[in-house]
Amino acid sequence: MVYREGLLGKGDLNKVKYTSSLIDDAEIYKETILALITHVNELSRVGAINSNEAAAIINALRELSKEPYRPSDEYEDVHEYIEAMLIRRLGNVGGWVGLGRSRNDHVAAALRLKLRRLMLELASSVIELRRVTLSKAIETADAFIIGTTHRQPAQVTTLGHYMLYLDELSGDFIMNLLSIYETVNRSPLGSGPLAGTMVNLNRVREAEDLAFNGIVDNTVYATGSRYFMLTAASITVSYLIELGRFINNIEMWLMPQLNYVTLNPSHLATSSIMPHKRNPATLEVLRARIGEAVGHLMSMYSIERPVEAGYQLDLQEETRHAWLIMRIAIDGVGIMADLIRGISVNKERVKEDLVKYPVTAAEYAELMSISGKVPFRDAHREVAVMVKEGRSPGIDPAEAIKGKEVLGGPNPSRVTESARARLIDLSSIEAKVKELAVRINKAEAELMGG
Repeated sequence: MVYREGLLGKGDLNKVKYTSSLIDDAEIYKETILALITHVNELSRVGAINSNEAAAIINALRELSKEPYRPSDEYEDVHEYIEAMLIRRLGNVGGWVGLGRSRNDHVAAALRLKLRRLMLELASSVIELRRVTLSKAIETADAFIIGTTHRQPAQVTTLGHYMLYLDELSGDFIMNLLSIYETVNRSPLGSGPLAGTMVNLNRVREAEDLAFNGIVDNTVYATGSRYFMLTAASITVSYLIELGRFINNIEMWLMPQLNYVTLNPSHLATSSIMPHKRNPATLEVLRARIGEAVGHLMSMYSIERPVEAGYQLDLQEETRHAWLIMRIAIDGVGIMADLIRGISVNKERVKEDLVKYPVTAAEYAELMSISGKVPFRDAHREVAVMVKEGRSPGIDPAEAIKGKEVLGGPNPSRVTESARARLIDLSSIEAKVKELAVRINKAEAELMGG
């Protein structure tokens, strides 16, 4: 209990354990050390401590980074644990690490360092999902699927058309994620607990050391806001919800009553008693975890809502939910990519329902209106009567989709053309994500002496 003894004494261990973030801080152990190395470098550069003492502290920090994180219950958090380890190894010299810093600005820095890596990992996963989805769009550009609205047979389209739906959603998400990355990738270091410190730290230089794109200017905002975390979590959960809607389509298509698609058996499970069952296990678990992600996001909002502008300990309770959301997303996107890679259309089964349901009735009514110069509502009414009487008005499904030149429609040539163009664009997005990762890898390796 390094921090509390001077004012409050040793305290009650049970109460320290209750308020401690030691377990959650395992996620940011390395990032906290990176922030401390940067800080000690800066203390040396501004002459607050001599270079020999700075070198000793930095070497000890690098050694700590290679060791397991196993603090005892007596510490409040990772910051106190690391400082105690430095003092134990270096004596009073280790105590210099506390000059000009607060846990408030340093935990904010560690959280941003961790979150930016998770965001790039998620972006890479979504890029792979997009690559798989676009390849599947080309492969199934002319593979009929009966599209639904209101869970009713609506219009004939193709699996490739649906794949482009999933890809456009994923493309929008990556665009949003990389935009929010710019907000996350700014440094709060040097802001102190709320209003800075008396040490004349060069905050811009510290930011550059850690490959941040700049600083969070206002010191109150830098230390006490979690907007950067909320926005990243929020956009991720929004994407997961939309992904979950697509999961519902796949599960519906898998029902034996429809049997429109087949999956790789590795995504299925069977029953302990019913040997005929083919349960979509990975889809069900992913959908449940998307629900968990929604709950984690609501927890973040609920925790932060009553907190004043400035740091309070409530904020440490918010962090674990952000990590869980990001891991649900990374794992789930990987599962989805593997599932899409192995999906195929049961063409004969779909063909049966193309005959059974009048899913080209709308196209038939449109052509009737155009060719006969009949107001569409009159054509619509006439076709509705035909359906009511048991007749099956419609046109050939292939003609229905090939006859649509509208942008974004199911025309197989347009689907293929769009998918190929997006694959080319995807390469530049992937290069950008890799460039961001290389930049932070290089900066962190230099700080660690690599």
